[in-house]
Amino acid sequence: MALPHWTAQNVLPPGPHPADLADVYERLVFDAPHQNERELLFSALNSYLGVAMRIIASGRAWIGGQLIVRSHDVPQGLDVVLIPDEWGALKRLDDSGRSALYGLLTLQGVIVGQPAMYLDKIQPVGGMLDGFICRPGDEETWEDVWAEGGRGYPEVVW
Repeated sequence: MALPHWTAQNVLPPGPHPADLADVYERLVFDAPHQNERELLFSALNSYLGVAMRIIASGRAWIGGQLIVRSHDVPQGLDVVLIPDEWGALKRLDDSGRSALYGLLTLQGVIVGQPAMYLDKIQPVGGMLDGFICRPGDEETWEDVWAEGGRGYPEVVW
């Protein structure tokens, strides 16, 4: 399942590309500049998906953001959209499971109490990535966003 080689535009060919984490590492970390910074982002991705797989029994993750571009600029982050196979299982999560799931998601415009404060953005894994969840029927919308500019993206399935 190796990811395809980079295009002349330094992106993956258009569309989703099935991959496991070893494939993601090989193409997006080992075969790209700024390996140290990419290692940190990959570690964040690995931890993030490990938690996601404990909460979501089966699904897919599409990986996007600066990590999936072979650029001479230092990548600052990555994006992950989780696509659960069974949405009903998420609705049946207990409070602990629901809390863990919410901890995987990027939240914007958050107001917290005691003391009251406004936060522009809360991101998982220390702000190294943005995490999203795809609701049933929204796959095409997410695919349009992920494929913007004719780029491809890894798809990790579990």
